[in-house]
Amino acid sequence: MKKISSTIALWFCLLGGLFTLSCTDLDEKVFSSLDVNNFFRTESEVMQNVGRIYRHLRAYNFYFGATALDLATTDETIIPLREGNLWWDNGEWIQFHRHEFHPNHRAVGWGWEFCFNGVTMCNQVLSQLEETTVPIETKPNIIAEVKTMRAFFFLKAMDWFGDIPVTTDFKDTALPVQRTRSEVFDFLASELTAQLPLLDETPTRKNYGRATRGLANMMLTKLYLNAEVWKGTPMWDKAIEHADQVINGPYSLSENFFSNFAVQNENSPENIFVIPYDRTYVTNDILRIYSWTLNSLSRFTFNFSAGAWSGFAALEEFYNLFHPDDIRIETWLVGPQFSSSGEPLMITPSRQLNYTPGVRALNNPENPALVDEGPRFKKYEYEPGLLNNQSMSNDFVLYRLADAILMKAEALMRKNGNMATEEAVALVNQVHTRSFKTHSYTVETLTMDELLAERGREFAWEGHRRTDLIRFGKWLTPWYEKPQSPERALLFPVPYFALDLNPHLKQNTGY
Repeated sequence: MKKISSTIALWFCLLGGLFTLSCTDLDEKVFSSLDVNNFFRTESEVMQNVGRIYRHLRAYNFYFGATALDLATTDETIIPLREGNLWWDNGEWIQFHRHEFHPNHRAVGWGWEFCFNGVTMCNQVLSQLEETTVPIETKPNIIAEVKTMRAFFFLKAMDWFGDIPVTTDFKDTALPVQRTRSEVFDFLASELTAQLPLLDETPTRKNYGRATRGLANMMLTKLYLNAEVWKGTPMWDKAIEHADQVINGPYSLSENFFSNFAVQNENSPENIFVIPYDRTYVTNDILRIYSWTLNSLSRFTFNFSAGAWSGFAALEEFYNLFHPDDIRIETWLVGPQFSSSGEPLMITPSRQLNYTPGVRALNNPENPALVDEGPRFKKYEYEPGLLNNQSMSNDFVLYRLADAILMKAEALMRKNGNMATEEAVALVNQVHTRSFKTHSYTVETLTMDELLAERGREFAWEGHRRTDLIRFGKWLTPWYEKPQSPERALLFPVPYFALDLNPHLKQNTGY
């Protein structure tokens, strides 16, 4: 069983913080009207309430949510109509692949709700913290932690939707005004910078899976690296400054690339911010990557009985970015498949399960993709014994040191007219040669296109590809079964329900 501190176990168990501590004694007080001074008396009690935010974060990996917005829309993923009419889902995956976004798409609405429900929850927790007069020594630090998490949700919303409403007062009942992306950028830069001195600098078991200085600096690096897109002004020096704060901090590259994604990856020295999952403690908003991507027969390869749906696969062009000598090619499962004991896995008596690099079509009802077409994802270790509808125990990685290193290299190159420098090459090779020991870059071979390809190999299916493609000017370009995208596709549409609820909101251009 995974060794998890009692503090982190709370993230798994809490469904609603102090509002769900009891449901059996009908004579008890209504918890929603508790005097904050009678409950928030210790750091432990305060953190039980803060835990609701991290529980909400687990919903990031709902496959029709962030997974759809950050994964299914990119050149690293394809979810085709498969034989047996599998994965049709009213054509929504096909529309996402082709960048035919619509304000009524389920994933668009879920993405909006994920962000702003998270913001609202943070604002509520901050309001409750501010109301209590009980002296808690760590109260300023906890407030900084919650504000950092609020910034996380605002950052995702700004990335996905552009101009967004911003509210920081839970008691303000007025409908929030939509702020420009530039205004939100300035707010986040100021907010995150202000929290840095109050956040934990050193990773510990107590702050595992929580907002730390490392997370804030990673978000600031992302913010400034994308400043040319998000604000209209390049800010490469600021990106380098905050990347350096991470690089020179308490993190180090894991010797083994795949150890960052192991079942027990909580001891990775490279992972900066993760979403903790556990097959025993997590029963809602579970992590089930195995279901998204594997065919059901692959259960016999990995020795578990959990259901698998044979959907998500890599595009062949993306898979071909991986050299056979690069160990990261093991991110993908390709070729004829066998059980753990070596027996062929048979779809029919005459047809062996065989994950092919290519997919014959995105949407052809007359000749649909086969259930075993397309490389399948196995970067995260699949734990033997997983039961149906059971969460993986791997903690999902949102930010790690390798990203800080490659972001600094990119900022150095962009400062140098999109040309490599010796320092940028040395940084990229730190990450690259860990996995591809027989090859390294030079100033001549490290181009911007090659840096984008290297980011693709290093961060496949980690949720960075969409933002990277936009920043590198590749998002609108055609790829397999996707034509040139219209300019409006740089942003997702504001969902109709949000427009109906708040007259201050305006739809993004082109929708």
